[in-house]
Amino acid sequence: MTSSPHRSEETGLQGADSGTVGAPAVSAPRPADWVWLVVLGVGGALLGYLGKARCRFGGAWLDGTQYPALCYTDVFPLYYRDELDTGAIPYLDIPVEYPVLTGGLMYVLSRAVSWLPDSLTRGYGYFDATALVMGVCLVATVVCVGWLVGRGGVTATRRVFHSRAALRAGAFVALVPAAVLTFAINWDLLAVALAAGGLVCYAKDRLWAAGALIGLAVAAKFYPFLFFGPLFVLMVRDLVRERAGREAVARFAVPLGGALLAWAAVNLPVYLASPEGWSTFFTFSQERGADWGSVYYVLGMLELFPSGDREMVNLVGTTALLVCCVGIAALTWFAPRRPPVEQLIFLVVAAFLLTNKVWSPQFVLWLLPLAVLAWPRRRGLQPFAVVLFVLWQLAEVGYIVGVWHYLWAHQNPMMGVGIEFETYAVAVFGRMLSLLAVGVLVVVDSVTSRSAVLDN
Repeated sequence: MTSSPHRSEETGLQGADSGTVGAPAVSAPRPADWVWLVVLGVGGALLGYLGKARCRFGGAWLDGTQYPALCYTDVFPLYYRDELDTGAIPYLDIPVEYPVLTGGLMYVLSRAVSWLPDSLTRGYGYFDATALVMGVCLVATVVCVGWLVGRGGVTATRRVFHSRAALRAGAFVALVPAAVLTFAINWDLLAVALAAGGLVCYAKDRLWAAGALIGLAVAAKFYPFLFFGPLFVLMVRDLVRERAGREAVARFAVPLGGALLAWAAVNLPVYLASPEGWSTFFTFSQERGADWGSVYYVLGMLELFPSGDREMVNLVGTTALLVCCVGIAALTWFAPRRPPVEQLIFLVVAAFLLTNKVWSPQFVLWLLPLAVLAWPRRRGLQPFAVVLFVLWQLAEVGYIVGVWHYLWAHQNPMMGVGIEFETYAVAVFGRMLSLLAVGVLVVVDSVTSRSAVLDN
């Protein structure tokens, strides 16, 4: 059911992400819309937490059955590996492989459970506290994405807020099996929520706040920095093809400045206190080899690529990403209408994952909000979108189940458990090809659509 029109102070955006000058004002969501979006987010978090019950309450983290139980998480073992149980301060006392905002959250949560009586209880409590924070982040993400989809995208394309579209988007982000199975594997939802909030601020023309939130997201996981590539290319298109003025420059430069300031505000103190500890994330990212889920790992196992050569992996991965980015820039430039910024962001992040040397199961959480925002604008493409999104999600679930059973076999080679490498390779390529198909659909929509209006 679609909400009835209401007065709203929001106006359409102009400049670097709008397809037309003076997009329509959008009626405000009803209070019930906000309530249902929150309910969807809470429901997704509860399902994700219950999915870890075999480990959290059944001892699977301790007896080695976490992989077949599909309840693995980094949170519990890293609590001990990174010496958070002893009160160690990330970066100062011990190197941590994550950006500083994630490391800071890890420390704060470890201190929050330090009063518990013994080490094991504290470890379980640490996971519970982490799951609670990730649940809040999921709710925030669902609300942000629902609001954006309900209004027709980052650039408003409706005069009436579309409640059903908003709730469908929220349900997709929170309740698809891939989201439930990857909940609280890591701390990715912190960056996902901050990035979604940044897009909301950008849609509301609060450019400094948008940049600040995206900058904080980069300080949690590095991938949101990719957002600025599409913003830059759109700015260039506006300046050259549309003869836009300073407003187009501001819609790129102001968020970038806000992001740099926010990123520096949380990184600089850590860098000054411990330059070596601060640089651990960057060193680790550069030096790690081809890891689970990447095409380089599979091709290396098939002896088709020298995956043990880290320099070669880095060179090929970087080159492949740059080629993809050039292609997305060409799409932006030559498309008959301005592609929606959210479609371009989805394409860039998908390209990053497809070409990266690491593709962990929980990285699907990066894509879910962007994918639903990138939903095709052309009505004729939407039946194909339904099919491809379903296939993509089936492939994601197949990979999640496959990687845990492959690791189960990898760690117990003499027990005859899990799956063989060949089956795992099929799961890897299935995920890659299904995401590539979704990306192609978005490209076709960007190239062929004549209107920025989202049909529903």
